[in-house]
Amino acid sequence: MEADITAVHIADSLINAQPIINNRNIVVYVKPGTLNLQEFALDFDLTAGATSVPAAGSVQDFSVPVTYEVTSEDGQYKKQYTVTLLESSVPENFDFELFGQDEKRQWVYFYEEVAGIPQNLWASGNSGFALTAGSNPTNATYPTQVTDLQQYVTSGKHAAYLETKSTGFLGALVKKPIAAGNLFIGSMFTKSIVDIQTRFGLPFNKVPVSLTGYYLYAPGSKVIDKDGNTVNVQDECDIYAVLFDRVALMEATAKDEEYPNRTWLDDKDVLTSPHIIALAQLKDAGPTTGTGMQKFELPFVFKREYKQADVDAYRYSIAIVLSSSKHGAIFQGAVGSKLVVDQLKINVK
Repeated sequence: MEADITAVHIADSLINAQPIINNRNIVVYVKPGTLNLQEFALDFDLTAGATSVPAAGSVQDFSVPVTYEVTSEDGQYKKQYTVTLLESSVPENFDFELFGQDEKRQWVYFYEEVAGIPQNLWASGNSGFALTAGSNPTNATYPTQVTDLQQYVTSGKHAAYLETKSTGFLGALVKKPIAAGNLFIGSMFTKSIVDIQTRFGLPFNKVPVSLTGYYLYAPGSKVIDKDGNTVNVQDECDIYAVLFDRVALMEATAKDEEYPNRTWLDDKDVLTSPHIIALAQLKDAGPTTGTGMQKFELPFVFKREYKQADVDAYRYSIAIVLSSSKHGAIFQGAVGSKLVVDQLKINVK
């Protein structure tokens, strides 16, 4: 935390979701037509004593991503942030062909092109796992990876490859002995090995009918719980998508002390929130048969009535969640469980 953008300040009346700050990328979902993207002054906070070029609050052309270079107070550290103001919503097709690698810690991250602009819509637990990955990690060290093995690829040249990993001595010490391979629409907020948050969901302005794709799942041999004890069950994967009323969630959390006006779901309420509009989830989450990828189609089951006017106004958000261990959020799973996913699609009305 020597050369970081720590917070972004923009009026709630201009945005569809709270600004997303990742390691080197910031995305702000703005309401279409509410501001002039070609001439906008974005205000943000920096690590104490740090400076940025361009400066915070200076007018920039955000019709394309703007790069800010942040320099620490002592001048020893520099970090570049790509900041994008986006008027579009989450896309409907995902083929996992677009990915990059963290410069320092070597983990893989996936991104999508939205309105011709690369966007880090996907997040994973790789950044948190990096705290236990050792001094010389490789791509294969991490739970969330990419594969080009043709038996796993149904479209293009790559697929998402998720594997439950051991977090070693340090992870076991804090009762987090495993890390499921996971990938989700949203962002990951990591303070430390004991304070890692998943923030599910980004704006979506369509009515989903089903989630389709291809997958392969092979569970590991021994499931353990957070205390490292063996649990006599077979590991399962998880594939689901959630459409929720982001505005209703903001209103319900307006007075929360820790996260007021929350625009995302978390591990505790992503499947149970009263603000969920519709849910699509894989029912049979055990091992797939044969050696090849299997097609799935998950219908969205509507729990509440939606309003087309709210859809058009970007009131709703959607999250897609993939995990190699269904109960990975409570650190229960089998080391070696593998989930491969390709050619995801949100089918809409």
